[in-house]
Amino acid sequence: MVIAVVAIVVVVASYLTWMAGRLDRLAVRVEAAVSALDAQLARRAVVAYELSENPAFGALHAAARAALDGTADRGAVESALSRELRAAPEVAGVEEMAILARKVMLARQFHNDAVRDLLALRRRRMVRLLHLYGRAKAPSYIEFDAAEPTA
Repeated sequence: MVIAVVAIVVVVASYLTWMAGRLDRLAVRVEAAVSALDAQLARRAVVAYELSENPAFGALHAAARAALDGTADRGAVESALSRELRAAPEVAGVEEMAILARKVMLARQFHNDAVRDLLALRRRRMVRLLHLYGRAKAPSYIEFDAAEPTA
């Protein structure tokens, strides 16, 4: 009888340890995805800012500057930059902007997939009951208009 109880305790402890490790790995994955997305958004904003030096691209220049400044409502700022990039007439570097737009879309998708996986794990009954995620704040999805420019 004692052996059965010890075996059950070992199995449950092993499962909980594995689950806590999985939560930690997913949290690291989310943080890596945030960093990658930030890098791609910054690169896109820098290239858009450089391409919009022409006074004819005032709105694009302003949108790129706002994206570089990093305001509180990042989704709105990035959406505005995407709209301005699509609306801007062809400029030198439009192929580079198309590549950057695809990279931004992929980085956002990777981030949102990682967030979805982590939130799904955090919603499991055992994880919530034992508070395995500790004091870590729940991650959130990043949504903005990132459609590719027409080129």
